[in-house]
Amino acid sequence: MKEALDFLRTLEKKEAAGWADTIRQEILEGGELSAGVRRCGFPESVSTQIHFALYHGHLHEAISHAGQQLMKRAERKRKLLSIIQYPLMLTGFIVVMLFMMRYILIPHIEQITSFQSEVMPLSTRLIVMLVYRTPEGLALSAGLITTAILIFKKANSRKSEVEKLNTLTRWSRSTLFTLYWSQYFAYEWGQLIKGSCSLLEVITIMKGEQSSKLVKDIGKRIESEMLKGLSFSESLTPYHFLNEELKEVIRQGELSGKLGHELTMFAHSCEEDFDRKTEQLMALIQPIVFVGVALVIVAIYAALLLPTFTVMDTF
Repeated sequence: MKEALDFLRTLEKKEAAGWADTIRQEILEGGELSAGVRRCGFPESVSTQIHFALYHGHLHEAISHAGQQLMKRAERKRKLLSIIQYPLMLTGFIVVMLFMMRYILIPHIEQITSFQSEVMPLSTRLIVMLVYRTPEGLALSAGLITTAILIFKKANSRKSEVEKLNTLTRWSRSTLFTLYWSQYFAYEWGQLIKGSCSLLEVITIMKGEQSSKLVKDIGKRIESEMLKGLSFSESLTPYHFLNEELKEVIRQGELSGKLGHELTMFAHSCEEDFDRKTEQLMALIQPIVFVGVALVIVAIYAALLLPTFTVMDTF
C-alpha cells in the first residue's frame, strides 16, 4: 500500500498527490483504506466496495473493478455531453429567437395582417398562435418543473435511502436503475460469499460503519426480515431497484450451494445489459433533440412567411 501511494504521488495530476496524502493520513490515524477513499471525495459505492474487500480478501480486484466502473461512468458522461452539446446550443439559440419573435416581429406582423385575420387560413393562425405562445409556455413549464423537483426533494427528505431509491425507480420506469443496482449488489454479495462469508456474515458486514447509508439500511432491513423466518431471497421483495432475476438467482444459489459463483456471473450479465442499453439510449437522444429543433425551426419560418403570403395573395 505504501508503494502504491508513493506511485500516486509521481503522477502529473495534482489530485493524485492529494489523494495519496489523504489516504496515507487516514491509515496512519488507524482508519481503513475505504475511509480514506471516502475522504478523497469518491462515491460511497466505491468506498463500500473497498470496505467489503477487507472481508472477502480480493482487494486488488475490488479496487480494479471500482476503477473500471468510475472510468465507464466518466466515459458515458463525456459521450452524453458530446451528443447533447450542439443540440443544446442550438436549442438555446432557438429559444432566444422565439422570445425575439414574440416581442418584436410578431406584433409588427399582426399590425399588417390584422385586417386579414378573418380570411387567413386556420392552419396559419394556429402556427402563429403556437409561436406567439411558446415563450410563455416555456416559462410556465420551467416553473412547473422546478416546483415539482422542489416538492419531490422535500417529500423525500425524510425518507430512508431505500425508500428514496424505490420511489425513484417507480417514477422513472427505467430498467437502467434495476440493472445498475442489481449488478452492484450481486457482485459484492458474490465476492463476499466466494470469500467464505455466510449470508449472516454478509448482513453483518453490510451494517458496518464504513458501509454507505443505502447498504447499511438494506442490511438492517434484511436482518429484520430474516429474523421473522424469511429467507435471504424472500427478504429482497420490497426492493424495487433489484430485478426479479437477482432474487431468483439467489433462491437457486441457496439450493445449489454455488451462490457466490452464480451471483458473480449474474453481475457480469447485468453489467453488459446496462452498458448496451445506455449506448442505445444515448444513440436516441441526439436524433430526438434534432427532430424537435427542426420542428420548431419550421414553425418559426411558417409563422413569418405564411401571413406574408396571405397578405400578398389579397392584392
